[in-house]
Amino acid sequence: EAPEDTSPRVSGFSLGEAYAAALSSVERQQHGRHYTPRALAEALWREVERSGIALPEGPVVDPASGAGALLLHPLRQYVKEWDGSDASGALLRAAESFAGVENDPLAAWLGNAILAAELLPLWVRVPERERVSLPQLIRTGNGLDPQPESAAMVLMNPPYGRAALDPDSRRRWASSLYGHANWYGVFLHAAVERVAPGGVVAAVLPASFLGGAYYQRLRGFLGERAPLTRLRLIDDRCGVFASGVLQETCLAVFHKGARTTRVACSTQVMNGRVRSIDLGSQALSMGDHDLPWLLPRTRADVGLIEAAGRLPRRLRDYGWKASTGPLVWNRHKQQISQAQRNGAVPILWAADIAAGIVRRSTARATQRWLTPRERDHFMVLTEPAVLVQRTTAPEQPRRLVAACLTAQDLEDEWGGAVVVENHVNVLRPIDGSGGLVSAELLAALLNTSTLDRLYRCLTGTVAVSAYELEALPLPSDETLAALDGLPSSDVAAALAQAFA
Repeated sequence: EAPEDTSPRVSGFSLGEAYAAALSSVERQQHGRHYTPRALAEALWREVERSGIALPEGPVVDPASGAGALLLHPLRQYVKEWDGSDASGALLRAAESFAGVENDPLAAWLGNAILAAELLPLWVRVPERERVSLPQLIRTGNGLDPQPESAAMVLMNPPYGRAALDPDSRRRWASSLYGHANWYGVFLHAAVERVAPGGVVAAVLPASFLGGAYYQRLRGFLGERAPLTRLRLIDDRCGVFASGVLQETCLAVFHKGARTTRVACSTQVMNGRVRSIDLGSQALSMGDHDLPWLLPRTRADVGLIEAAGRLPRRLRDYGWKASTGPLVWNRHKQQISQAQRNGAVPILWAADIAAGIVRRSTARATQRWLTPRERDHFMVLTEPAVLVQRTTAPEQPRRLVAACLTAQDLEDEWGGAVVVENHVNVLRPIDGSGGLVSAELLAALLNTSTLDRLYRCLTGTVAVSAYELEALPLPSDETLAALDGLPSSDVAAALAQAFA
C-alpha cells in the first residue's frame, strides 16, 4: 500500500505569498511589496464578473504583477473557454492577451513559471514536433512607463507607500496629486490613462483614497474619467496579507467613460471563513469631487447615508474649524518634563480625552509639561475648544471620541493654557466669537452613535483627520434649534430620530 501523501498542497498563490513573506521587512516597506492572497484575488475577479464584463479579447494587464496572482483567474477562464482547436494559436493569443510587468526580476521569473503551468492543458494538445517554449506573460520593467497600446482591462495590487517623485513625474501626474504622493494613487492614475474607453480597472487598494485629504484630486480625476462602480471593503486589518502589513483594504472596480454615479457596495470578512455581505447600491455625489465619498460599511448605514445626503451643513457652516494639535512631541523631547518647570505649560494628550470629559491621565504623568521656547508660543491654546482624539484602534467601539474643554476647566484644571499634542484634533470658532453652536452641543453631537457611524462611512482609515471632520454632514438649523439645551443623554436619541 502506498504511503499517504502528507506533503502540503502548493498553489500559485501560496508560492507568491511565500516569496513575499521571505523578503526582508526593509525590502517590503521600501518597495511596498505585499502580494495578493488567494481570497482577495478570487474576490476581485468576482467583482469584475459581477460588473457584467466578459473576458476581453484585448490585453488584460497587471502593471505591478508580483508573482502573477491577479492574472491567474482570467488566464484560467481563457483556458476554460478554449474551443479545443488550434492549441498553438491559442498559446500565441495568450501571449497577446495577458501582460504583466514587475520590477523584481525574481518575482517575474516565479510569476512566469506559475502562469505557464496554467497553460499546460493547451501545450499538451500541441503536436510534440510543433511544441515551443511556453509564453512568458510577465516581463521585468516599470509598470508606470508609457505604453504604445491600450489595455482592455487592468487588474492590479499596486505598491503602497509615499512616493518621492521628481519634478517631471509630478507634472505628469499633477491632475491627481495633492500634497504627498502615494505609489498606489500614481498607479491608479496610470491605469485609467492606459485602459481603453469602456474598459475596466479593478484593483486591490488601501481604503484611504475614499476619504483622505491627499486623495481629493485623485477622487476628482476618477469621478470624471473612470467612476467607481463596485466597492468591496475588507472587514479585517490584520491577517489579510501574508507579509503581515496592517492596512484598511478594499477592492475597487472603475469603468472608464461610465456615466453612472451608483456604486454596488459589499463587505468581506476574512477572519476565519471568508464570507461577503451585500450592502446594495449607493448613489455617490460627484458634485464636489474633493469631498470624501460617503459609502456604507454595514447594511444599517444605507438609510443613514440617504438621510445625510439631504443635509448640506458642515462644520464651517456652524462657524467652527478643525486643526491638528501642533505639538509633535518627539521633536521637543528636551523641553518635556514630568515636573513643572518655570514657564512650563501642561501638555494635553489624546489619553486625556475620555467619556466626554477632559482630565489628566496618569498614563502621561511623566510627560506632562512643556517649556516652550520663544518660537513655540503659537502652540499654546488659551481659549475653550472641542477636542477629538485623532487616532483610534479598529477594535474601539467608537471612532469619534470628543470632549469640551470649557473656559472654566481650562482655567481651574489646566492653569489657563495648554499645548495640544499632535494626536488630538482641535475644533475652535472661526472668528473667535463662539460659533453658531455651543462647544458643549458640538461635543455632544460628535459623541453620538449617529455621527460616529456617519464618520466611519466617509473615512478609509482608523485615523480621525481634521479634513474629514470638516466634511462630516451635520444636522440642519431646525434640528440644532431643537437639540439646543437638551442634556447630552437626550441629544443622541433626538439626533438618531432626525436622521431616521
